[in-house]
Amino acid sequence: MIRTSRTVFAVLLLFTSSAAAPGEFAYTCQVSHVYSLANSGSLERIPALEKVMKENSFSVSRETGALVGKSKTLDTSRAKSTRVLTKGSTQNAFSAVADFGAFENGTHPYQYIQIQEFLKGAAKPFVVMGEVGIVTGICK
Repeated sequence: MIRTSRTVFAVLLLFTSSAAAPGEFAYTCQVSHVYSLANSGSLERIPALEKVMKENSFSVSRETGALVGKSKTLDTSRAKSTRVLTKGSTQNAFSAVADFGAFENGTHPYQYIQIQEFLKGAAKPFVVMGEVGIVTGICK
């Protein structure tokens, strides 16, 4: 009986700690373009990846900086940590970083997002930079 109670408590704790607070996901974002850095130093679009990513929106937590949604390429649920760098306001952009930790192959990936919150209107441009490349679009 005690073992069952501990298991139930652990499951409940897991669900409550990972649940989003009301209003936490203030942005819902849609990808417009995906770029990679060419050998020449210019940016080039990646149409195949862009097509897939445009089909899946994602949400951004104002509290933790986490990105969640159907866009698995931008999702930060596997990150070791996420952190809001600037909260954003009518004068500043919102920005956050996800740290995915050191991998066995020697890489240590990070993902950075910036949302131009200070712009007037409901549509706020964003940029994500990370392992996928450079991703741009609009958040609302």
